[in-house]
Amino acid sequence: MRDTTRHDWHEKIEKAIAAIIESLDEPDHKPISLRYLSQIIHTSPYHFHRMFHEFTGETVHNCLRRLRLERASFKLNNTYERITDIALDSGYDSLESFSKAFKSAYGLNPSEVRNFVNWNGLLYSKSGIHYKPATKPLWYYLNRRGGNDMETKIITLPEKRIVCVENVGDYWGLPIAWEKFHKILGENNLHQYGREWMSVFPDHDEKIPVEEKRSYAAMTVDKDFVNKYGLKEFIVPEGIYAIAVHFGDTEGIGPAWDKWLAEWLPHSGWEVDYSRPNLEWYQNRVCDPELTLTFMCTPVKKVEN
Repeated sequence: MRDTTRHDWHEKIEKAIAAIIESLDEPDHKPISLRYLSQIIHTSPYHFHRMFHEFTGETVHNCLRRLRLERASFKLNNTYERITDIALDSGYDSLESFSKAFKSAYGLNPSEVRNFVNWNGLLYSKSGIHYKPATKPLWYYLNRRGGNDMETKIITLPEKRIVCVENVGDYWGLPIAWEKFHKILGENNLHQYGREWMSVFPDHDEKIPVEEKRSYAAMTVDKDFVNKYGLKEFIVPEGIYAIAVHFGDTEGIGPAWDKWLAEWLPHSGWEVDYSRPNLEWYQNRVCDPELTLTFMCTPVKKVEN
């Protein structure tokens, strides 16, 4: 496809996305139609459907459904609206159907999200199209650059105090560490003190032998938390991190890390800072580790000229 044609289709797809976002309140049994969307960009429904999927990586129906769930997720965590009202506003005809769809997408019940301190709520989007609360029109972003299909953000994370169970050696031992960690937390009623849940990798430098690598099943806690339960503890220092999102089972996180850094890092102007740990920052308690929304966080510093 020529650059001029691709640019033209980017504009058409973005116009269609704006219409989709405006339709989030419509009932699920009356979704915005392919015919209507194709008419506003002056093409055939078939051609529009094919090009929308090519540029965004998902169908119109799946895009609409995901944006509704992301908006519902935001409302659950940031408003006092009743869950039933949020379900109806999201196009579902009952609380039961909404809860089933939400559980399928996030691996969590809607009521659980209300209690999270740090909750992102974004589902995987190859194109980077996401719901964001704002005045209309709502924000969206279509990745124009090609290449790496995982959106990367550079942010400064504050210092974090963590308590944890240690794993030494191959990272495949971490699930056992998580089991031990949750057992200690459960026996002592400590889950309530967790602010963020993450696996921590201080020895991600390839120069460190596998058998010597440390990793931790961890949660962040406030400074007044009294650690008297035999848990290890240390401070993750403040610093700049590159962050990308992974949604799926835990076995897929490793390949996602490798793909992301191989595609993004060489041309980013950043390099890995091995003085600080890698973080897999989960947006649930990892009680069900087969389905997680994970922030992959790698410490970075500017490449010196």
